[in-house]
Formats: sequence, C-alpha cells, structure tokens
Amino acid sequence: MPKRAFRRTVSFIAMSTERYGFVFNIQHFSIHDGPGIRTVIFLKGCPLRCLWCCNPESQNFQPNLGLRLSHCNGCGECIPACTKKALSLEDKTGTLEIDRSLCDGCGECIDVCPREALTIYGQKMTAEEVVEEISKDAPFYKRSGGGMTISGGEPLMQPGFTLSILRSCKEKGIHTAMETSGYGDPRSLSDIMNNVDLFLFDLKVMDGQKHMALTGKNNSRIMENARLISEAGCNVQPRMPLIPTINADLNNITSTAEFLHSVGWSAIELMPYHQFGKSKYEALGKTYILTEILSPKQEDLDHICTLFKDRGIECRASE
Repeated sequence: MPKRAFRRTVSFIAMSTERYGFVFNIQHFSIHDGPGIRTVIFLKGCPLRCLWCCNPESQNFQPNLGLRLSHCNGCGECIPACTKKALSLEDKTGTLEIDRSLCDGCGECIDVCPREALTIYGQKMTAEEVVEEISKDAPFYKRSGGGMTISGGEPLMQPGFTLSILRSCKEKGIHTAMETSGYGDPRSLSDIMNNVDLFLFDLKVMDGQKHMALTGKNNSRIMENARLISEAGCNVQPRMPLIPTINADLNNITSTAEFLHSVGWSAIELMPYHQFGKSKYEALGKTYILTEILSPKQEDLDHICTLFKDRGIECRASE
C-alpha cells in the first residue's frame, strides 16, 4: 500500500462497527496461512501480550507511529508538522524522540520526512474496501485452492467488522480462514464461525497460571471457545508457536496432546519461534524481552513432533 494509505482520517473509535474497522496490513500471495495462495488481512487489536509476539503493532486498536532510527538523519523537519508537539530531538545525540503520551497517530509528520523514517501502523477501512482488495486475487484462489485469511491481532476483538468481511467473501465464493488465539466473546464467535471454512487455532500454553504470566490472560476462555468450535463441527487446524524454554517442555506437550484429544482434534502444526519482529519493537519504542532465545533447531522440531505422535497427535512443523 502507498505510504499515505495508513493515515487516520477520522477520530478513533474503540470498537469497530460492522462496516468499519482497523487494519494494519494486507498481505497478498501468502502461502503459510491456510491452503493455496491467500490474501491475509491483519486487524488491529489483541487482548493478549505474548512475550514472543512478532506483530507488536497489532496489539493496540489505535494507529501507532513507528520510527526506524536507521533511516532517520535527525534533520528535524518532522517536528514542526506535529501539532501535538510529540516529536523532539535529543539534546546530546540529535536522535529523534517520540512522546507517545502525546502522539495520537495522525500521521501528519510522515509526509515531510525526507528519508521515510516514520510510518503509521493502522488504517481505518470499510469492509467493502477490504473485500475489494481480497477480490483482486480471486484468479489465484481458483488456480491454487486458496482464499482469504483474516488474522491480527485478534479478529474476535473486531467481531462485527470480521463477520462483515467473512460474509461478503462467502457470498463471492471465496474460501475463508481465520487465524485466532481463541480469546474472545463466545457469542461473537458463534456468529462468526458459520462463515469460516477453516480455523487456524493457536494453542500456546496449557497451564493457566503460566499462560497468564506469558500472555497477560488466563486461557480458560480459549479452551471454552475451542470446545465451542469443536462441538459445532468446524474445520480446525490447531497450531502452536514453539518457543524454546517457554512452551517446548514435556509437560506442556503432554497437556496439549491431552487437550487436543478432549476436543476431538487429531493434529497440530508447530510454528517455530523467530525474532523477525524485533525491529518493530524498536520502531514502537518497546523493549523486546526474548533476545536470548534462539529459533529451535530442526532436530528440536523433529523431537517435539515425535512426542506429539507418540501421544496420538499428528504433527508437522511449518517453514
């Protein structure tokens, strides 16, 4: 999308309506978020704060201003453009600083930056605009057996907007998938799941207290919604972000396999941890905590898959 596309043009509303919502990225030609070639819609807003989150720009509903310091030369041309006086240069280093308590994500500073060091994460869109973007790739869906995937953030945090997009895609004969943490209002999920062909359902940690410590939320609602989806007979692909020293231990693998059996799911996909999102934390002025954790090796993935298979769960690791 062009640089100006993610400017906020109207005041922020905390919860989207059925027609309007907040999107931070649209990824075309994805092959990792469901079958075939897909268009992935990334929505703003997430109730979890996973320590390993690779999309920190998705967490808040509001548009966020990002600063790529490697692009910034400290010229200061953006400072007069900020009516909220949220931008300044640090006295000793001349480095641009953002007072995020003042910044409202209006994006006025972006157009005057000569080095494109500033960017806005988040755009208000209508469901019609999103579906129009999705429809552009329709020929690829037919050839590859693909479709659209709605992701986040957490789509259940914008339930009306999510439902409107899914319904429109179903009316157009487009295969629909939804990537979800499972954390959301079960009533909203009941409305949404009739319009989802495939759920990509993330299971992170089975122990409730540990889940709270790692994500900021207990997992009881996640398990409740997993059972709701299972009882409705939905097509589900369970997935687990695999983070060494965090959730790759035998107890969690065993508990996860037992839970999968309890809801009638017989397979899981491992998503190996990586640090690809680290630069986004820096751009948002956030601290990336898991700097010492490395991506799992292939032999580690093979071992975890074997543990699942020994417990009657088919397992594969994504690339």
